[in-house]
Amino acid sequence: MSTASENPDDFEGPGTQPASLDELDMDSMSTMRPMATQAVFRPHLDDSDAVSVGTAETEPEDGSSLTRALSPTRRLGGGLVEIPRVREIDPLSALMTNPVVAEAKRFCWNCGKPVGRSSSDGRALSEGWCPHCGSPYSFLPQLVAGDMVADQYEIKGCIAHGGLGWVYLAFDHNVNERPVVLKGLVHSGDAEAQKIAMAERQFLAEVTHPGIVKIYNFVEHPDQHGNPVGYIVMEYVGGKSLKQARTKKLPVAEAIGYMLEILPALGYLHSNGLAYNDLKPENIMITEEQLKLIDLGAVSRINSFGYLYGTPGYQAPEIVRTGPTVATDIYTVGRTLAALTLNLRTYKGRFVDGLPEDDPVLTEYDSFGRLLRRAIDPDPRRRFVSADEMAGQLLGVLREVVAQDTGTPRPGLSTVFSPTRSTFGIDLLVAHTDVYLDGQVHSEKLTAQEIVRALPVPLVDPTDVGAPVLSASVLSQPVQTLDQLRAARHGALDSEGIDLSESVELPLMEVRALLDLGDVAKATRKLDDLAGRVGWKASPREVSHQWRLTWFRAVSEMLTADLASAAKHFKEVLNTLPGELAPKLALAATAELAGDADERKFYNTVWSTDNGIISAGFGLARAQSAAGDRDAAVKTLDRVPATSRHFTTARLTSAVTLLSGRSMNEITEQHIRDAARRVEALPDSEPRVLQIRALVLGTAMDWLADNTASTNHILGFPFTEHGLQLGVEASLRGLARVAPTQAHRYALVDLANSVRPTSTF
Repeated sequence: MSTASENPDDFEGPGTQPASLDELDMDSMSTMRPMATQAVFRPHLDDSDAVSVGTAETEPEDGSSLTRALSPTRRLGGGLVEIPRVREIDPLSALMTNPVVAEAKRFCWNCGKPVGRSSSDGRALSEGWCPHCGSPYSFLPQLVAGDMVADQYEIKGCIAHGGLGWVYLAFDHNVNERPVVLKGLVHSGDAEAQKIAMAERQFLAEVTHPGIVKIYNFVEHPDQHGNPVGYIVMEYVGGKSLKQARTKKLPVAEAIGYMLEILPALGYLHSNGLAYNDLKPENIMITEEQLKLIDLGAVSRINSFGYLYGTPGYQAPEIVRTGPTVATDIYTVGRTLAALTLNLRTYKGRFVDGLPEDDPVLTEYDSFGRLLRRAIDPDPRRRFVSADEMAGQLLGVLREVVAQDTGTPRPGLSTVFSPTRSTFGIDLLVAHTDVYLDGQVHSEKLTAQEIVRALPVPLVDPTDVGAPVLSASVLSQPVQTLDQLRAARHGALDSEGIDLSESVELPLMEVRALLDLGDVAKATRKLDDLAGRVGWKASPREVSHQWRLTWFRAVSEMLTADLASAAKHFKEVLNTLPGELAPKLALAATAELAGDADERKFYNTVWSTDNGIISAGFGLARAQSAAGDRDAAVKTLDRVPATSRHFTTARLTSAVTLLSGRSMNEITEQHIRDAARRVEALPDSEPRVLQIRALVLGTAMDWLADNTASTNHILGFPFTEHGLQLGVEASLRGLARVAPTQAHRYALVDLANSVRPTSTF
């Protein structure tokens, strides 16, 4: 095993090629079913031979760049990521001055063995006969500048050498001298390559998407022996491939931005029954305005069998058994993201499967790591079910990453979870000061019931047969919800004759209502029945409803104080939906109930990404206080937006946090004045302001007994013994006027009399 420093981009061996049994860990041909995909070794398809249309690594001919008055940067990922704009170049400047295939990349198209290498006399033949199998080979361009193909396309020269041969730049005389690209075959005698080209002509010409290179035509032109050779005429895409544009590993946010631009193109192919099969950085072109997928040579129909092309290190391991699927394409997206951002390990010039778990990027961006692990899960059933689903989770992860990198929240609406339904833990600390108000000791603690009432809930799956019934119902109160669901269940068929007994969402909504009512036992029985019907226990995450069942399972376990199981199941939901904040909030709250400091970090993730989820901000402040970092807790509370209805509570809580839990030796004058400023900014009419004033002034009076301070006023009173005594007395008498009981009112008046300064005559 080599180190991660070895770069597959520099390896001179095979790149894009059919899946190999050895690489896929297949012990023998007997492991395959009779009609399985055939695996053929084609080493001449080199990883660095990507058809980067319009670019070349060789020295370009003289040419001027085409420039327009455009911003030097553009934004990706819903405007969250800014990248440098790639300027469009003159097509002629992309021509290769010396179109020669390097010796190390010359392999026989038939047997895969090296050909055209230097002999003892120092000569390396670019064409001849394979000494191993006798097949003819030629690495010379079949077309030269000036050739006219199909009486329409004038060849200008070579711009790249790809997996299926030379790629040529031409001008279309029939369409305003439009620059186009002609992609030839490796060898006119290669029947397999001819077959691939014919397949491309049949279905790729109808592929129309702004993120995919256009196929204009399919033409033939005789080679030097008079044999017809097929060429695909494609759109010229000026710019750089993602491989060429990156000189080092990309920031995670930038890499995600690129993939978010590409996933709609993959989704389009999937919706038309096609799989791309060979996603990698060199097949993604960056232009002035957008990203495009190029080199459609590996595209095939989903679930087809035959010759399948891809790149080792990017290709899904099961493709030999299953053929191309949505899951195999999702795998290549995950591997491409990993290659762009991580120091992947290599072996013999190809990326090794799996992730380097010690890579600091995975430690720094936890959700990104979870997303990669799901995308490249060895079990294709556990991967994202569609390009759209992966894009939704990628966008959520991107919001987290950008918020973490910039320190600015990047909130967004989830497509699978509701917003938080209420808040929890907001008054936990400040409620302890209610003893000043009513004389009762308050020891409020966070409860599972409070958390569950506040947590988001899964949105109804719109594809479920019961979704129309649920969307048409008023589901405001749990009791009403149960009545409506009972009526729907007894009806069995909806107004359109759809069998509602097949619905998963209807029983899930019933479970949700039962949990809201506190009937955990009945909700758990309903979950068990539903899980048995859809296979929850037998095959986790195999069905699309799996994470919803897991979520409600975790909620029921939280309510029964089975916190270890609740955390386990919330984590399963998070691994399935790494871009969602709801499971992170649930995990953090569960950890707080269990006294587990490790998972409280998710409070920080949620709060940093969306400062509208106030419960996370207060939870983070509690976690920081529990860890002894009260200054950090105060800063967290100060970030509660002024527009929030909990802004006053946050200011009061930060004032209490500054002074509570510290000995008089630890408290400084600055702590006291900071607390006072927070209280002073609030009107006396706000709840709890009077009692926090009394707390601040009383703490200042006790602190001054053993310390000295400036005499500048605090909360309207001089910072002196006499001034603070007057302040405490006034605060206590103010509290006495609003005391709920006569006994407590008398107690407050007695306390005020005991602290007031002595009068002298």
